[in-house]
This record gives sequence, C-alpha cells and structure tokens, in this order.
Amino acid sequence: MTILDDLLAHFRKQVSLPWAKDTPPDYRVWIMHYDRVLERRVQGRLPEFEDAARKSGHGWASLNLSALVPAWFASHDLFDALARQPDELSGLLPDFQAHVSSTVHARLRVLGEQDILALTGAGSLFGLLRVSALIEKVAPDIKGRLLLLFPGRHEAGVYRLLDARDGWTYRAVPIPA
Repeated sequence: MTILDDLLAHFRKQVSLPWAKDTPPDYRVWIMHYDRVLERRVQGRLPEFEDAARKSGHGWASLNLSALVPAWFASHDLFDALARQPDELSGLLPDFQAHVSSTVHARLRVLGEQDILALTGAGSLFGLLRVSALIEKVAPDIKGRLLLLFPGRHEAGVYRLLDARDGWTYRAVPIPA
C-alpha cells in the first residue's frame, strides 16, 4: 500500500462519519496534509477522493487555487509595470488576497450542507497569501466541509505549508489524524 493509498483510506474513513449540523465552522475544515513532493500525485488521484465522497452521499466541488494566481496578475492593469518592477508586488497583495477570498466565498455559498469543497494548489499561494488567513476568512461560509489539500506537515496541532515557515495552529480536522 502506498502513501497515497493510505491518504485515500484516511479520507474514506473521515468522509463516511456522520456530520453533525451544529459543528462550528472551524471544525468543518479538513486539512489533508502530505509531503510536498507528493503534490502532483495527490492531485492526479483527486477523482478517487471525489468518488469516495460521492459514495458516502456527499456532493463534491473543487477549486484549484494555483489557477487564480497567474490569471489575476496577468489581467491586472499594472501587470506590465509590475513585470518591470517586481519589487512593487507587495502593494498589490491585499487586492489579490481579497480576490482569492471572494472566489472561495462564492464557491462555498452555492454548496449545501452535505457538500465538500476541495481546495487544491495551496502551495502556489506561498509568499502571496497566508493559507491560515484564507481559511479563517472563509470558514463562516462553510455549510458542508472544506477540504484543504496541504503540501506540508502537521505536528502537535501546528500546520507548516511546504515545511517552510513557523506554521499556525488551527482547529481543523487533520487527515490523516
């Protein structure tokens, strides 16, 4: 059995558990953490996770966060100037962060109490947006569950994206537990 098979087994177990309607939004977040070198393999097997969710009676939607990065910057009025002076990027980050948050909010609003929104591509936000801040902003809109595919580590309740920073603590359900 491979690491990915283990992740899928942990997910199947988690998705098959009953969902309490009174679960606070912070606990409606599932963070599936794995070694960053497995990112492409996990994304390649995403249809298997969708299948497991659907077999457990849940709807499924996914949003690739990495697709938001180039599209937003390329369409920005200041793109050409930014390409010549990349040091000015920090001035645009609040607008970019608001765009990502509003995109995730919009996806969550159309989903129901038995649906899962899987967020992929979190690693592409590194240096542009704190994933912890994104999750905290969108958590109130989660009716079902939010599954964050997280290339990083989880140790003693602390999540570290790409193993590269101090990390953050969050009340999410870690997969694997």
